Amino acid sequence: MATVTRVQGIDVARGVALLGIFLVNAAMFGQPFGAIFEPVAPVNEGWASVAVFWFTKIFCEGKFYPLFSILFGAGLAMMFESARRDGRSFGWCYFRRLVILGSFGIAHVVLLWYGDILLIYSLIGLWMIFLGRCSARVLLSVAGGVYGFGVLMMLGFVALSSLGGSIEPVSKPMPAADTALEQYMAVLQDWNTTEPYDSRVIDIEREVNRNGPFLAAMVVRVFNYLFASVFTILVMFWVILPCFCLGAALAKAGYFHDSNSRWRRRLIWTGMIIGLPLSIASVVASQNLGSWWGHLFATAGMYVGGPLMGLMYLSAILLFVEAGKCSFVHRPLGRMGQMALTCYLLESLLMTAVMAHWGLAKFGDNTWFERFGWVLSIYLIILVFANLWMSRFQIGPLEWLWRFGTHLRKPKLQK
Repeated sequence: MATVTRVQGIDVARGVALLGIFLVNAAMFGQPFGAIFEPVAPVNEGWASVAVFWFTKIFCEGKFYPLFSILFGAGLAMMFESARRDGRSFGWCYFRRLVILGSFGIAHVVLLWYGDILLIYSLIGLWMIFLGRCSARVLLSVAGGVYGFGVLMMLGFVALSSLGGSIEPVSKPMPAADTALEQYMAVLQDWNTTEPYDSRVIDIEREVNRNGPFLAAMVVRVFNYLFASVFTILVMFWVILPCFCLGAALAKAGYFHDSNSRWRRRLIWTGMIIGLPLSIASVVASQNLGSWWGHLFATAGMYVGGPLMGLMYLSAILLFVEAGKCSFVHRPLGRMGQMALTCYLLESLLMTAVMAHWGLAKFGDNTWFERFGWVLSIYLIILVFANLWMSRFQIGPLEWLWRFGTHLRKPKLQK
């Protein structure tokens, strides 16, 4: 493995991924959770919202969480190499790192938003305590095996679902209750199993997020997270773990250094020729999920096209940074990427302040184009903050806590 140094391209890739993930998450910040079961283009929001919808679905959704996962795995391999070089223990140190990351994730879910990825990363990352010690060849074999099994499993689900008949949803009345929380509990006890997600829960979620109280909104938020965890286990696990292994293998093979530019160009072309067409086909198919081919292409695009485009983005960013041009672009993004954990949670805090009852209460009353505007505005605010912070300090505030808990000694903060 090459000498362990901070690779600026990795920081820039994190900064770019923060924007891509934020664009995807914006719909979950501003709409009820049940809306994700109807992934159709907006019909009454104007051409601008339609353009944002298609751009987000084609170029962002399913592309940036694999990219972030690859970077997570690469960081693990570099951490392992640094510990080995310095003669330090790796296993318990990395375990503490995951526990702290998971704690951030739990706080994220309870206090702000149900779409957290940190707790998921910390749980899946436990596998890497053992896999992180393996060679690049073994890591690639594990990544291919797990990924291939996941693809076959999902295609099997698609085939089985196409054989079953559809169930006509039966609407149920909203139960009477004194408070929104009591009403919510009553709906859970009388869950409408003819719908993929009880539409009455959607109505209550819209109400409590716009008008409170905080306790009711928190209960709904936690339930949504637990409900979504089924999707995480069935779908995202089979992408995230292989991407962890892939990132670690790339780091061990020296991919993040400029001697591998030929492979980067190959991955860029692969993403353009295979990944992008599959992504487009996936979005088109998602508008026709009533047919078997709609499910098939949507699955293929998500599982194959997304990671390929994530690798394409990563390779292009690394080449761009190493070219040494437009430093006024990649240097600010790199500083943001150095404190990616802080910036990720700041995105949630500020976007929740726009949508929740304790802020501007825009939840459920916004368009795709409006959310796009909020995302860009918040991202630019955080970008400025990150650069001001990193001009005086060596590490982000939450990164400082994370490192302190990992190594059990205070890291230096100021430059």
